[in-house]
Amino acid sequence: MSRPATMNRSGWLALSAMVIGVILMAVSLAAQSGAVESVSYGTIVSAKAVQIQGGPTKSKAAAGAAVGVVAGAAIAGHGHHFGGAVVGGLAGAAIGSAASQPPPPKPGTELVISLENGQEIAITIPGQQAFMPGDHVRMISGSSGTRVERVE
Repeated sequence: MSRPATMNRSGWLALSAMVIGVILMAVSLAAQSGAVESVSYGTIVSAKAVQIQGGPTKSKAAAGAAVGVVAGAAIAGHGHHFGGAVVGGLAGAAIGSAASQPPPPKPGTELVISLENGQEIAITIPGQQAFMPGDHVRMISGSSGTRVERVE
C-alpha cells in the first residue's frame, strides 16, 4: 500500500525540519549580505554609566514555533499534516513566548556626541566604556546597530 505520493511520519518530520532549517539560514544570510553601513564623526560631549534594560527575547518563541510545527505535523495523523503543523506552530510560539523572560539589566555607557554637522545625538552602548568629553569618535551604523570607536 505504499504510494510514492504518500509520506510516513518520519518523512514529514524530516521534510519539516529541513524546511525550517532552510528558512532560518536564508533569513540569516539575507541579514548579513550586502549590508551598507554609514560612517559619522563627532566629539564626545558627555559620557555616563547607565543600566541597559533588556527587552523580551523572540528566540524562544521562534524555537517553540519550530518545534510545534514538527510535533503538530507528526501528531496530526494521515492527511492532516499541514493543519497539524499550523496549529502546532501557533501553540509552540505561544508557549515559547510565555517562557521568555527579559534578561537582567546590563551595564552600559550613555554618550552624548556632537557631530561634525552640528547635530547632537545620544547613544547607549553596552559595557563600561572609557570615553571622555573631548574624545574624537567615529560611529559606524548599519542594520546590526551602531559601533562607536575612538579616532586618534
